[in-house]
Amino acid sequence: MEAGLYQDDKAEFALSSMVTMIMILLFSAIIAGLCLMMIEQSFMQSRTQSVEQSETLNSIPQVLVFELNGLNNAGIAGDSLYVMFKFPYASGGVPDENVRWAVMCEAPGVGSANTLIYSMGDFDAATTISGSSSDTAALTEFAPHEYYHITLDMESPNGNGECDLTTDMAATMVIAVEDGRTTEMGFYLPNDAQPGLDLMS
Repeated sequence: MEAGLYQDDKAEFALSSMVTMIMILLFSAIIAGLCLMMIEQSFMQSRTQSVEQSETLNSIPQVLVFELNGLNNAGIAGDSLYVMFKFPYASGGVPDENVRWAVMCEAPGVGSANTLIYSMGDFDAATTISGSSSDTAALTEFAPHEYYHITLDMESPNGNGECDLTTDMAATMVIAVEDGRTTEMGFYLPNDAQPGLDLMS
């Protein structure tokens, strides 16, 4: 009788151990699955952020030609600059309205030497080389490796631009991509400046 009870005790202990082991295995499998899912999500988010960051950082304009296009020493009307550019490192299209420019210079006149004024706008008017360089309906985005050009009107935006180009003056042009990089180019207009003057030299 006692031997039979001892055998029942052993069977009960073995059954409990087996149930416990199964529960541990199931729990471990669930934990392992959750850990793998968390790691996968982390890598996916990291990859997405990396791709977005790369696209943004690679969307840097390369200025190929920068010239004086129009010069009116008597006022701002007709003052303009010409820029030819491309996006050689972009991995995808760059919306033209996401690229902006500003030309900054000092206000003329006595007592205002340190007053910064500027003209600004976006690249919506840019066109391919075969276009006019001032057509807002020409395109909506810039493709990688394609050549484009634009005429920057110093009266922009909407006739409220302030940077009046004159001879014997220094100024700075800035091109910025939204959430991306910025290109800055200083230039000088000598006393004999004429339209067509290369401002990159």
